[in-house]
Amino acid sequence: MPKSNSKNEIYMGMVLMGATGLAMGFVVHSPLLMTIAGILGLVVGGFVGWIGGRRYMFIICLGILIGAFFGYRTGDQDILIIAAGSGGAIAGFIGAQIEQFFTTGRGGSEQ
Repeated sequence: MPKSNSKNEIYMGMVLMGATGLAMGFVVHSPLLMTIAGILGLVVGGFVGWIGGRRYMFIICLGILIGAFFGYRTGDQDILIIAAGSGGAIAGFIGAQIEQFFTTGRGGSEQ
């Protein structure tokens, strides 16, 4: 079983991913999608928080916000959704590299 520092990481993951799911439903003006995406966000966020990926989730949320900002500036809702998803994906790749950097000790081998 993965080691988690505290239950606060689980709750923080649930809040971050649940809020992201609610925001996705809000952007496309669908209460049903808002509910489904919010519940799925709670489940996925709880799992990621359980395995201790809070820093990784913050990096992805920051990427989503930056992508959404640039998508919002275009004025088109479809581009907003694509830009937010692309920002999250790019931030996910960067976040994976940052997590690997912190876990392996500055480029050394894993212990």
